[in-house]
This record gives sequence, structure tokens and C-alpha cells, in this order.
Amino acid sequence: MTEAYIVDAVRTPTGRRGGGLSSLHPADLLGSVLQALVDRSGIDPGAVDDVITGCV
Repeated sequence: MTEAYIVDAVRTPTGRRGGGLSSLHPADLLGSVLQALVDRSGIDPGAVDDVITGCV
């Protein structure tokens, strides 16, 4: 069985429909979240096999 680790939780800013974040692609927002996780935790990005994200 593969082991899973929860390293930290980070979220993107929230915005309104057609607001300041509307021009950003979701992948770009996710990239900033992943970079923040790496910066905050000090984890080696090469050690990450999968990332599971969600939208609530």
C-alpha cells in the first residue's frame, strides 16, 4: 500500500465572478498554491508523485 502525507493546507484568494481574478487560469492559481506549499514546508518537490486538489 502506498503511503500518503498531508503536508499543509493553502488556499487561493476568493473573488467575485468577473472580478480581479477572472483573468487567471486555474492552473496558474494552483501553481502559486503549490509553490507556497513547497516554500512553507521545505519539502523536496521531486519527492512529490501526486497532488490532489479540490474546489468547494
